[in-house]
Amino acid sequence: MKEFIRDATIDDFKRGYIWDSKKAEFLCLICGKYTGKNSSDISTHTAEHGSPMDRILMLDKKYTGLTEIQKELLEMVSNKYSNKEIGIKLGCAESTVRNMRFALRERARQARAFLAAIELADDGNSKMANPKLRNFPAKEEKRKALLPRFANLFEPNKEYTEAEVKRIIKPIYEDDAIIRRYLVDYGYLGRNDDGSKYYKKCEEVIMDKMSKKEIINNYKQQEIEMGIIQIYNTVNGYSFVDICTNLYKPFESIKFQLNLGRTKSKKLKEDWAAYGESAFEFKVVEKLKPNESATDKEKVDDLKELLSLWIENQGDNLKLYK
Repeated sequence: MKEFIRDATIDDFKRGYIWDSKKAEFLCLICGKYTGKNSSDISTHTAEHGSPMDRILMLDKKYTGLTEIQKELLEMVSNKYSNKEIGIKLGCAESTVRNMRFALRERARQARAFLAAIELADDGNSKMANPKLRNFPAKEEKRKALLPRFANLFEPNKEYTEAEVKRIIKPIYEDDAIIRRYLVDYGYLGRNDDGSKYYKKCEEVIMDKMSKKEIINNYKQQEIEMGIIQIYNTVNGYSFVDICTNLYKPFESIKFQLNLGRTKSKKLKEDWAAYGESAFEFKVVEKLKPNESATDKEKVDDLKELLSLWIENQGDNLKLYK
């Protein structure tokens, strides 16, 4: 518990919890309780400890450095007390309250400069130190067994910039680019079209608890399964269809992107916002026959041809999102 509080970021303190990558669970910073991998469960739990300010003020002085008077002052400031009201509560003059508030703001400014200096010092030390993992395995079986450990460094349902992903990976393995590529290729992380944002796919937390054999078998299955997917609006009859090069749980990342309002179809985005997920059906309408001798490009070309044939066979009854 202590090491998590010490390593917590400003955002972690504000929300009251942290992601434990070793256990792949959320941990409450106030009481030390694990609530699993669902972010809504930990949010509900931390709310029981009060407001964000209440939670921070509950922490021991050795973590916050705040005296009891400073805690009282911050609590009243957060509750919009005037300087006069604070002075009455604390039994001091308004000028004293103003001086106390100024001192806290000055301390915050100093803390930001201090944090910057510490980060620069740590960056210098990390460049001199050897990475924990010297070589990334060449054999696919070993890579598959290792990748879930990297995946558990990331929280479910949280977006990361490319710079943030690099900072997380580099302390473990220097060549972050290869790890990022494999995490995306193997389905552990999702990435937007321009590569600026990453997010973790929730089901991978569950996959990490499987045996290595199950992970390998599942991946073998998703390697050979390709086809055509359909998102059908049961309200107005419109469909979004596309090729899919990996039919192992293909709709999880699509739903996640739709919930974020990210889709090439403006009309689909509007309908998703208006009707909600329950109004849509998610189907795999065609599967491509496995062809081990075909190259990846040939498989994609075959998928595109299969998509065109499927659309043509539906006739005029098919209404497509553009």
